[in-house]
Amino acid sequence: MSSSREKASSHPPCRILMRSKDAVELYRVDEPNTAAASGVSQPNNSTADAPNKKCVTLARGMSTLHSFSRSGSKLLVHLPSSGVKLFDLSKVSNDEQAASSCITLKDTKGVQFMGFSTRGSYILTWERPLKATSAAGGGNPPPNLKIWSSITGKFLHGFSMKTCKRSQWPPVKWTHDEKLALHLVTNEIHVYRGHSFVEEEQVRYIDKVRCKDVSSFSVPESFTPSLVNVGQEDKYLLSTFVEEAKGKPARISLLRYPDRCGEVENPKSGSLLVSKSFYQAEDCSVMWSPKGDAALILTTTTVDTSGSSYYGSTNLYLLLSESKTGLDGDALSVPLPGSGSVSDVAWMPNAGKPPAFCVISGKMPAMASLHNGSTAEPIFLFGHGHRNTISWSDHGRFLTLGGFGNLAGGMDFYDRNKLKKIPQYDPRTGADLGANGNTASCTVGYGWSPSSRYFLVSTTTPRMNVDNGVKLYKYNGLEIRDTTIVSWDNSNFAPDRLLAAEFVPASPGAYPDRPQSPPPKRKEGEATNEEGLSAVIAPPVVAAYVPPVARYVPPGARNGNGSGGMSLAERMRKEREGNMMGATKVIPKSMVASGDRKKLPVGLAPTNDGKSKNALRKERQKLAKLKAEQMEREEKERKEREEKERMEAAANDPAKRAKKLNKILKQIAELKAKDPSTLNDDQKAKIASEAEVLRKLSELNV
Repeated sequence: MSSSREKASSHPPCRILMRSKDAVELYRVDEPNTAAASGVSQPNNSTADAPNKKCVTLARGMSTLHSFSRSGSKLLVHLPSSGVKLFDLSKVSNDEQAASSCITLKDTKGVQFMGFSTRGSYILTWERPLKATSAAGGGNPPPNLKIWSSITGKFLHGFSMKTCKRSQWPPVKWTHDEKLALHLVTNEIHVYRGHSFVEEEQVRYIDKVRCKDVSSFSVPESFTPSLVNVGQEDKYLLSTFVEEAKGKPARISLLRYPDRCGEVENPKSGSLLVSKSFYQAEDCSVMWSPKGDAALILTTTTVDTSGSSYYGSTNLYLLLSESKTGLDGDALSVPLPGSGSVSDVAWMPNAGKPPAFCVISGKMPAMASLHNGSTAEPIFLFGHGHRNTISWSDHGRFLTLGGFGNLAGGMDFYDRNKLKKIPQYDPRTGADLGANGNTASCTVGYGWSPSSRYFLVSTTTPRMNVDNGVKLYKYNGLEIRDTTIVSWDNSNFAPDRLLAAEFVPASPGAYPDRPQSPPPKRKEGEATNEEGLSAVIAPPVVAAYVPPVARYVPPGARNGNGSGGMSLAERMRKEREGNMMGATKVIPKSMVASGDRKKLPVGLAPTNDGKSKNALRKERQKLAKLKAEQMEREEKERKEREEKERMEAAANDPAKRAKKLNKILKQIAELKAKDPSTLNDDQKAKIASEAEVLRKLSELNV
């Protein structure tokens, strides 16, 4: 136990940023009993602890938003009274250092969006543009989309952008290595050298990607080389989204710059990697995999035309940059075990493990499922529950399924490596909480620490104007109340003083991937309190739920056998009685198709379930015939579809239509040269249509 504590204490403590209406503060979260384990007495009022206070005040006053760099070394805070302040958190351990390391960006009081580049070298801000009359000298207004240096805080370059939607932010994105910067403009994406804003006086884009009616685009923030994408370090994936308009479906496309950007709109480049078109897609969220080679696409609409959901409809797709069958990408529709809309979806963040993602779908109590990141097939079902939120720890080992927002706040903690739920015990009674787990009611914000040992939940304003505060839980769902770890006082934030709370992120590898600690041994009737001491108490008596006898079932909820239907009340009753589906593994389709066969010794032939060789041979021939017929039918449909598309394209192209009409006129001239008595009715009708053909040709103006 002491070696694990020494290993944990050798890493820097985690920190939590809390923004209230009075100040912006940084709290330190120490590992439990680190001072006691070292054997050195350090009282709270000692001078040795003064340079490293548990609470550091970064700024005082009202703040509106904040943003971290990916490594957590730098922080942006916007204060309406003074503007955007830049802090170097690697140099902050007390109030004096916080004041000395602060840089205020010039004329940034009106900033509404801000963020860092992928490696934290640049800052991007957006504010509402000034009117031409209020600009200096009455000329063009100054740029309102600005790029700054995160080292000096100096303004580098600016663009003009009238409006900025949250779905479009940021309109300037850097690649994972910051070698390129991409800027979204009307119908195009301009490509700049990543460091041209510092190194060049005249900043000009070096290339552009044409995409008509593009409304947003996305670039992966990380890239992990593999055997599949070796040699593609200078090629960058990006996605583009075109909204549904004028009866045309929405379209999401996966591109690879500079060689696969779409040959139709970019003649110098090749075809798109993959493109997916669909209707009923007002908004599109793109979530890149940790390796940066695949993306989850979640499309949403505010109104469900089928009328089955009040909250609109959703669709989930998986776009792969490399398919198993060829060099082109692939678009897969994610099969969802729960019928209904998608509540949340999130990738497992560890790029060193096989790709996987978690989805919560269906009506409440919803179904949570784990899917293969390469095939989109479900591999594990967490079961039904009132859950709508997914949160992975940074190492991808622990997973939290929460019911936040308009739900009661229940939380389940899972170990991804074991695919088992971590048991939770009441710290006061020692009772196993079972399927209920701990509850964090009125939760607004949440997140894991970079060490993957703590989980934070917060109640903040303006979403909740009562009971503002921050709670801290261990990775197993046990709430921490130890004042040596939780050093803040939630009464200072009551009732509506807390604006935001978030763990400061850290670089990958800053903390080790630690498994679960073995639970303390306890006898029956013995509980472990927060200080690790044991207390013998009487075992709690939990009354079993007794369902009512011959309960009344409304006619609208009855089915053929007289039992209740799947109304909301029935689903809640089934969950309370334990009749809902629990956690279970999913058998892959390939194993189902081949049968559940046991492993046999080498040389022993498998059993044929009583079938003769002739029956098995006929069965194989029948399956082969059905497969060949299906392939033939699909090939015929594909050719018909291509021919139809070709005919439609020819009908819409004036040059091709003119060529066709001229061909008909030539045929008419040849028929006129023949003896009229030798012509049939069809040939005479074609000659009679000459005036109509000439009229159509004149309308084309070719």
